[in-house]
Amino acid sequence: MHRKDLRDIYREAIREWRENYKNALKEWKERLKDWKIQAKDEISKGSLPPLPPLPNISQVSPPPLPGVRSNVVASRIRDEELRIIDMLIEAGLFETRSEAVAYLVNEGIKARQDIIEKVSSALKEIRRIREQAEEQVKKLKEELGLVEKQKESDERVCSKCGRDLANLPVDIQVCPYCGAKLSKN
Repeated sequence: MHRKDLRDIYREAIREWRENYKNALKEWKERLKDWKIQAKDEISKGSLPPLPPLPNISQVSPPPLPGVRSNVVASRIRDEELRIIDMLIEAGLFETRSEAVAYLVNEGIKARQDIIEKVSSALKEIRRIREQAEEQVKKLKEELGLVEKQKESDERVCSKCGRDLANLPVDIQVCPYCGAKLSKN
């Protein structure tokens, strides 16, 4: 799902919620007008009728975010942020704090995509430099005789069971398949 599609879906959900809200307020204003008329009559008799109940604003379920939200992240937030999240729930935009926070995190990431791209680029460079440094340390260890130089051929086979050990760490001393002690050659 494209970012634009997701925005359109949320805009439509918000538009629908606003429409429901406007209709509910319009209905309540009508009830309030009737109440005012009734109140005038009741006040002259020495009593006051109860206010009409607040309208029931039907909730609009927020559209699902693309993909399944299966990761749980614990986070500490300030009281003000929590009040805002609870306000969004009370207004009917979201059913749970989890939905509201997931939406706000998603929107925050989209809003700061420029920073995300800079961090991603910097991280790629850090990984490249780290890989070069690890390769240089490996060569230095070989030169100093701290580890055996890796053979040109990556063929390593257990002498007892004949299983390929090429994909296993070079420093293992026991074959994980048969338990035989491995020679250092």
